[in-house]
Amino acid sequence: MMKKLVLLMMSVAFVASGLKAQVAPSPLAEGMKLLNYEKNKSALDFFKSALDKNPNDPETTFWYGQALLAQNYNGVPTADYIQKTKTLYQQALQAKGNDAWLLVGMAHIQSLEGADAALVKNNLELAITTSKVEKGRNKGKNNADIINAIGRVYAELPMNIGDHRFAIDKLKEVVSSYEEATISPNLFLNLGINYLKLGGENGGEAVSAFTKAIDRDAKNAYAYYRIGKVYQSQSNKEVFEENYDKAVAIDPTISPVYVSLYTFYASIDTTKARKNLDLFIQYADKDPAFDYLYADYLFQVGQYDASLAKAKSLEAAIGVETYPRIAVLLAYNYDRKGDSVSAKKYIEQFINNNPSDKILPNDYVLAVKVMSKFSGNEAAVAALLEKAIASEPNNKANAQKLYKLGYEMFEKANMYSDAAKWYAKYAAVRGVKDETYYYKTASIAVNAKDGVTAAATAKEYITAFPDRQNGYLYNVKAARLLDTANNLGILFEAINLQNTFLVKDTEKNKQALINNYYTLIGYYNETKAYENAVLMCDKVLELVPNDPTTTQAKAQFAKNIEILKKMSDGKGAKLAPEKPASDSTKTNPAIPKKN
Repeated sequence: MMKKLVLLMMSVAFVASGLKAQVAPSPLAEGMKLLNYEKNKSALDFFKSALDKNPNDPETTFWYGQALLAQNYNGVPTADYIQKTKTLYQQALQAKGNDAWLLVGMAHIQSLEGADAALVKNNLELAITTSKVEKGRNKGKNNADIINAIGRVYAELPMNIGDHRFAIDKLKEVVSSYEEATISPNLFLNLGINYLKLGGENGGEAVSAFTKAIDRDAKNAYAYYRIGKVYQSQSNKEVFEENYDKAVAIDPTISPVYVSLYTFYASIDTTKARKNLDLFIQYADKDPAFDYLYADYLFQVGQYDASLAKAKSLEAAIGVETYPRIAVLLAYNYDRKGDSVSAKKYIEQFINNNPSDKILPNDYVLAVKVMSKFSGNEAAVAALLEKAIASEPNNKANAQKLYKLGYEMFEKANMYSDAAKWYAKYAAVRGVKDETYYYKTASIAVNAKDGVTAAATAKEYITAFPDRQNGYLYNVKAARLLDTANNLGILFEAINLQNTFLVKDTEKNKQALINNYYTLIGYYNETKAYENAVLMCDKVLELVPNDPTTTQAKAQFAKNIEILKKMSDGKGAKLAPEKPASDSTKTNPAIPKKN
């Protein structure tokens, strides 16, 4: 007879609010808890013992297979364990036929081996159909334990494998079909995890599901841990610590809480990091792979040689396939020691060979830092950043940090058009149009030779901050891009506007004013507006009295005025106005040095 995953029997208990059904625990519940707590070796021992006592039970076989697949602490089974589990399930199917538990287990293997998603779902539908409740008030309904097992399988699959929406729909369907009080908390736990597999934007749905698990089991430490993980991914320290504290208060042995806190504090508070590392080692399974955390701690406290040596020994002893984050630690150490080639090798190996839900935001930051040191990698790095941002679409703080890495990388590579696109995305997430925003947008646009954007931004800059000089400066730079021949009047207008700011402090802005006046002199010379050219010469002479170049130019302009006047009166020969000395409108006088 099929054992139940969680719901085996109901007893009636009176509570303050009325009648509430209570669920007797499954004899396999302790092993499931060990898997949730990532005590995977202990879980394997538990289910192996259970299977030895009851070798023909499909449910126990299913869970023993789940424990086998969990032996790689990265959360992605190795080929060796996939094959062992496949053999286990196939042999049980030969002996028991198409048992629902075994069909669900084989669907897990099929997904990991890359089988067509439609084929996998067909097998799962068969498992659902053949396991419907046969008697009692729930006769004809889907078996909640089988649906929960399906939810568990998809919760364990990487987010890029399998149809997680299928699992969500099946879990929600069974939840709605049973009486509220009889629903196992595990259904909601797997529902929440599968929401997260769809992407970080579903964090709200996940938290709602985990909360419903707590509503049915107030002592469910794992549900509080999962809520904390969601908020940690959003950098919400107050809320994730609150939930972690609740989880530990219920069950101090819940080791994933401690490693999550270690990860958070490792780079900002090594004392708290070490405390949580010690607690993790105290409560977690003993496994050589966890020496990684000690090696990581050595890195955090600056003992790079010792950390590198430990990481290399772990690479040799267990390999990066068994524990892929060894590659990340090696990359960090090599980067810190100045070996960019080795750092690039290891971080690329990690990024390229692991699903996105196993890659942390700081892993992408390291990849960008290292890969940016090699010219020609900008497109690949940008793709990595976009992948990282997409993995947590609701994490604005992380997106802002990653967009900043992107635009700074493109600036460093003098790829200013790309830098402008990435800065625009960064600014949109940041959501503040302060002086930094206007300055950065205008300066990148100028470097990208985008006069239109630079001019529009500079004008907004001036409007928002009329007493700051850089708005006027970038308005002039933009005008130079748009009016290269200085004959459209655009540069003329920009300089006149800038001068209204510069004349507020002529002593400080003397040279800038002289430069602007000479630009205007050139414009008036080209447009034959010699009277205005004379006025600009006078402006220069007010700042640099008796400057010979300006005095000579003024005289020539005055002469040209007379020539034009005679021509207009019809008197004298039709002589063309003369230009000032060849360098008089191009070489601006310098401010005389003070004695």
